Amino acid sequence: MEHKFINWVRSGPIKKWLNKEVHQYYIRELNAEEQDYLNVVSNYIEYYNIRAFRCKWGFYGTSLIKILGLSSITFLKIMGKDGAEFATMAAAVTTMCLAIEGIVALFKWQEKWILYRNTQNALMREDRQFTEGQGIYSNEEDRFSKFVETVEGIIDDEARKWNTYVQEKNSQKNENEGKESDEN
Repeated sequence: MEHKFINWVRSGPIKKWLNKEVHQYYIRELNAEEQDYLNVVSNYIEYYNIRAFRCKWGFYGTSLIKILGLSSITFLKIMGKDGAEFATMAAAVTTMCLAIEGIVALFKWQEKWILYRNTQNALMREDRQFTEGQGIYSNEEDRFSKFVETVEGIIDDEARKWNTYVQEKNSQKNENEGKESDEN
């Protein structure tokens, strides 16, 4: 299923959408260098779209399993399951939910989803403004250099935000481990 979606996305729906909806109506005369860089930007947009999609559904899928698993405990109790059978089922479900929570914390799907989607939206905004000649791109003289600089800044900012996030989590983890060893 995932491979079919990725192949579909890679076949160019984002690029086709950009060409049809944005570039078709607003694009101005571009030289070959500008057109090539717009293709690079559309590849970045496609990349961040795929990454955001995977993270979104990883987060949604595991959250749905947790919700259904935990709600099944109440359902089993209502259905009259008691004793050792109920305790075993409840323990299995809660263990599964704890494992899923660990997986979600490990892969950080929600944080990545938000970061990738924000980066994709920022790139799409810059693409539209550049092709329309709006905002900082209204000056014909240096608009392409500003566009390249802004796009590279967005991509660099995404990497910097992720590195900062990981470093903060690691330092929190190290502080917590230090506190636990001091208590022992």
